[in-house]
Amino acid sequence: MTLDDIALRLGRSVDAVYLYCYRHHIPVKPRLKNPMMRRLLEIKFGNPDFFHPSKDFFRQVGINQKRWTELAWGYVQPSQDELKRAAVILNFSVEETFKLMEARQLDLLSEI
Repeated sequence: MTLDDIALRLGRSVDAVYLYCYRHHIPVKPRLKNPMMRRLLEIKFGNPDFFHPSKDFFRQVGINQKRWTELAWGYVQPSQDELKRAAVILNFSVEETFKLMEARQLDLLSEI
């Protein structure tokens, strides 16, 4: 069901339904099979929900809050530069970088 349909059935606004989904970690769009930014957060923190970016993080990575939400929830893939800047800012070790590249290779192979 779309958010509009859910809001109509519940007698709530679309924004209220969206915010409920957001607060309870319910995806409102289909997710990618292998979202790279989400993999990056899983490697670094175990659970991606443990990371709460600051305004300084957004500025350093060069993205806004809306773009971050799409990346962290796995709705879209990050650009190579976004992924690289996030890994640098999060102080990825060599081992963590190899895990990330391994996940990237698996993503490329699944497209074949």
